[in-house]
Amino acid sequence: MELQSRHDELQDQGLGVAVVTYDPVATLAGFADARGVEIPLLSDEGSATIREYGLLNHEMDPARAPDERREMMRRLYGIPYPGTFMLDTAGRVTARFFEAAYQERSTVSSIAVRLGDAMPGAPDRAATRVDTDHLEALVWATDDVVAPGNRLSFVVDVTPKTDMHVYAPGDHSYQVIRLRLTAPDFLRSHEVTYPASGMYHFEPLDETVAVYEQPFRLVQDVTIPMRRDIDALASEPDATLRVEGVLEYQACDHEICYLPAEAPLSWELAWRPLVRD
Repeated sequence: MELQSRHDELQDQGLGVAVVTYDPVATLAGFADARGVEIPLLSDEGSATIREYGLLNHEMDPARAPDERREMMRRLYGIPYPGTFMLDTAGRVTARFFEAAYQERSTVSSIAVRLGDAMPGAPDRAATRVDTDHLEALVWATDDVVAPGNRLSFVVDVTPKTDMHVYAPGDHSYQVIRLRLTAPDFLRSHEVTYPASGMYHFEPLDETVAVYEQPFRLVQDVTIPMRRDIDALASEPDATLRVEGVLEYQACDHEICYLPAEAPLSWELAWRPLVRD
């Protein structure tokens, strides 16, 4: 339903959207009518296209299931691994985003960030400004409203202060800048995305290390698992999801290396209950 809610926005960006499923035409038509879905829903009954692209979810093979799950597997067999293909105007695949679990999906805005804001999702939404002795940062989430199964991104746009640098991943012992989420404990964090860094020669120690001196962006993707207890949280009236974390880093100027530091961060997101019928 997120794709439908943002369909006009995506079209304004010159992007077309289509959904391919293994469901019969009648099932898709009934769903579209009931939910007011206007984006194209394409039926791949028999999963021929799904198989051609190597996306068949073999974990749902009834032949491999225990007796008590065989009937459920039989109903689900044919579903693909969930994902998104990005195509150019010539029909060539330019990017793809896939998850291991069929209940999980990347949000539109999290894909936008991973594409470098080639789609909607830049920080015109709620953001928090962080100001320390060494840097300034704009901290935001790609989505203000989330649901179980969503993969979203927490973004930190960092600007080191004058003559300051912070440390990038590399062959050194300094504290690398990173966003570390601390709560809630059910969030599943993915690997942080770092941009290319520069090299800095620190004359007092005659060492050259990977650093960031210019503005840069960190992207931390997280997935909200599809679990019954989390589904129950999302279904509570006016429920919110509070996410807490810290921005860890070590900064230096041309003369002094400062002690590692932390800046506390938090986000308040709204829940979107799952549609079960």
